[in-house]
Amino acid sequence: MSATQTLVKAELRTPGLQSELSKIRNEGNIPGVLYGEGKEAIPVYLNEHDFLMMLKHHQGENMMLDVQIGDDAPRHALLKQVQHHPITARILHVDFHEIGMNRKVKVHLPLNLIGTPVGVSKTGGTLDIQFRELEVECKASDMIEELDVDVSELAIGDHLTADQVTLPADFRLITPGHVSIATVLKPRVGGVDDEDETGAAAGEPEVIGEKEEAAED
Repeated sequence: MSATQTLVKAELRTPGLQSELSKIRNEGNIPGVLYGEGKEAIPVYLNEHDFLMMLKHHQGENMMLDVQIGDDAPRHALLKQVQHHPITARILHVDFHEIGMNRKVKVHLPLNLIGTPVGVSKTGGTLDIQFRELEVECKASDMIEELDVDVSELAIGDHLTADQVTLPADFRLITPGHVSIATVLKPRVGGVDDEDETGAAAGEPEVIGEKEEAAED
């Protein structure tokens, strides 16, 4: 899916102590920083509700945006990092990196798995997903929000690796090519015919196992 350039409005803030950041959050805003190569970092804040509504219309948290600070002209920036509270998942802080549209960037793109593997639909296997994203390099102007991956041809025992994913032109894979994204496992032996103990109807595709990583500043 192609990325859609979105305008995010922000306001300048004065760098302060943790208590100042807490006050910003209590007022319904999110503190952030706009970085720029060779430029001084700019502390900002943005409306939490508006930012959350914007994210709901996108597939991931790595995207190109137009960031407008006050009445200044919008700046092309990569939403580089979104920090979440470890318990509530509330957004605590965001980092933007101002960048030229012809500059190359490295981003993690979510994988959108399309189709039901033949090993699942015809042979009763299970689709085991190991990774949900790939790291790639591309020009900022070519950024997309996710990578579509067709898994419908996977049979029992087949592995889909990172280097088998078709990337758009001029994209470079950063994730090691041998990394396994998904595998179709053999049918379980001794399972219940019509319904298993979780109540899932027999014959329905089952997805198991996801391995993902995360971080805060």
